[in-house]
Amino acid sequence: MRWMDMLTSYYRLMFALCRLPFWSYGKLFFNCWLVLPYFNGAAHVYEHFVRPMIVNQQVVNIWYLPKKEGSDKPDDVISAAQKYIEQNGSKAFETLVNKVWSILCKFYSTRL
Repeated sequence: MRWMDMLTSYYRLMFALCRLPFWSYGKLFFNCWLVLPYFNGAAHVYEHFVRPMIVNQQVVNIWYLPKKEGSDKPDDVISAAQKYIEQNGSKAFETLVNKVWSILCKFYSTRL
């Protein structure tokens, strides 16, 4: 759910920025800074942001969940779903999935 909060915050920020009178000019200047060879903006972005990620091979694992002490089972989505089904039954799990699916469909249908 955290990524949905970040996405919503991003949409709200972009909506607020688009309402600023000089936002379109700011985008134009930023794109000119990136594209025009006189300013060398794309090279600056590449050297300071892109290249260090490539050279250092930094990998960001967004699915990392620390393993609980004393547990030999993997703590991932599949095992959490299996544990939920064992505790509450498959019908409750199916109801939960349908409820989340309908919430996501409503969320994205209002955003488009």
